[in-house]
Amino acid sequence: MSSMPATVTRLDPGSEGDSKTALARLWSELDAARSALARGRSPAVVQAAGELMHALGSARVRMELAHAATAFAEGLDERPDAEQWVFFAVAARATLDRAEKSGARTIAVELERLDESFEEAREAVLLLEPEDYKEALAATPPNTRVWWGERARLDAGLREIDLERALGDLAER
Repeated sequence: MSSMPATVTRLDPGSEGDSKTALARLWSELDAARSALARGRSPAVVQAAGELMHALGSARVRMELAHAATAFAEGLDERPDAEQWVFFAVAARATLDRAEKSGARTIAVELERLDESFEEAREAVLLLEPEDYKEALAATPPNTRVWWGERARLDAGLREIDLERALGDLAER
């Protein structure tokens, strides 16, 4: 798997410097964790997962997700690269979930604390289009009880409502 997907690579030319550099560093951490998972050696997975968790929990990621959540909740214009930050956060969290299940069980408690600390930014995930969200998850089933599963939770609720409406329509016929 490579870096950022083509569908969320829009950057404002004025923000390319710092933001683009920061995102590139974060993506290198994510790529390293994914590579360690692919190789399947537990010590490497644990080390890469720890480094990725540190990257995900950084002040910069927290700030960007907080801005994205506020933009979504209040209908404000989002930062030009907000989707990239959210995509990274979801992709990193999904990768950490796979790492925990693949030998990095020692990160479970810290991962739970990280999830709790991101709860106020759960609406940021809703900035991603459904196809981008699925791509960020990379086939990892999302935990709908925590921030990174918010889109899946809402999408499941909408499907349930659609089903109820369809059944109601059939009953009326």
